[in-house]
Amino acid sequence: MAPRRLPASLLLVAACLAGGPSAATNLSVTELLDRYAAGRFDAVVEELSGDVNFDDLLKQLRREGPAWIAAATPEKRAVRELAAATFALEAARVHEWDEWKLIQRQPAMCASPIRPQAVEQRSEECYQPLNVLYWKAPPLLIEWGCERFRRDTVPRPIERWWQLAALAVAQRSEDPQFLVGDPNIGKGVGAGEIGNRSDEITHLEHVTPRFPREMRFLLAQGIARDRVWADDAVMAYGALEKDPDVGGEATMRLGELRMRQRRLPDALKSFESAETLTRDPYVVFLARYFTAKVYERQKQTGNAEAAYRGAVAAIPHAQSGTIALAALVFRDGRRAESYHLVRDMLAADPVPLDPWRAYVHADDRFWPRLIGRLRAEILK
Repeated sequence: MAPRRLPASLLLVAACLAGGPSAATNLSVTELLDRYAAGRFDAVVEELSGDVNFDDLLKQLRREGPAWIAAATPEKRAVRELAAATFALEAARVHEWDEWKLIQRQPAMCASPIRPQAVEQRSEECYQPLNVLYWKAPPLLIEWGCERFRRDTVPRPIERWWQLAALAVAQRSEDPQFLVGDPNIGKGVGAGEIGNRSDEITHLEHVTPRFPREMRFLLAQGIARDRVWADDAVMAYGALEKDPDVGGEATMRLGELRMRQRRLPDALKSFESAETLTRDPYVVFLARYFTAKVYERQKQTGNAEAAYRGAVAAIPHAQSGTIALAALVFRDGRRAESYHLVRDMLAADPVPLDPWRAYVHADDRFWPRLIGRLRAEILK
């Protein structure tokens, strides 16, 4: 009897299973650094965007990066250091949508029961060790670059640009623990509390003293605490209200926090004040957009519509404001206007940044300008 032939699809599945999962690619850090320093920035970032073993990349950078920097002539060494630190920053940004850390709960340590037949252990006879925090490659790549700069007692001017770019990457990750430490302090081991500061990075703690006049680092302290330590965030925002650079954004963010706390009159005051403190379209849009949200909660449809129109005027075709306005006029029976609003939004080219969708990412909106400045400095 002739053997039966397996279907081709079954053979393909068997071949895939036999091969096992594909391993992430190990890249040569020194080759990447050479290309990055030569100005082939986009090509390097594209290569990093593949299936890359970032743990190995970090190990190589720690092992071989200092020698690569030192191999340059003295007058070129600072540029190489900037190139290596910026490469690390770009690698972190590429990989940051994965988890930045692992918090591992340790098993309870209990005394041996006196009676062998005892099944349950009383909680007072057990000790619960602290959770253990393991940082993954992206934040450690940022810290590697930061440590290179911190060797200088007096910061170089370009370091400020690098640190602002690092803040943009960190805020885009949506992990405030990297910036300010454990958000679960006082909540107990069961809630994920670390309780061991030696495991923390607290990036802003060593950046802010180097640039005490850079208000974006102080604003970042409030943003990082906004969702977990509201009282601290209120203090941070309030302290920056009169600052000419970030006062408008701080006041707008204070208003959004008050809105979440259902303190709607206070929120409206903050949004109104924010518009008088800035001309930044991002901040103006959000102040008006949040104002409209408050008015909708208060059933003040006319005021809400006016505020939505103001938001869309600040950033035309921004998705959140346009859709909210279109929905409001649709409910009012103005279907043709609603259709035209959405149609024009979808046809917009280029697509504008939507401040509400990017709200939690904060300074990531500055990334194109910041990385452009760093790259230009590398090529000088």
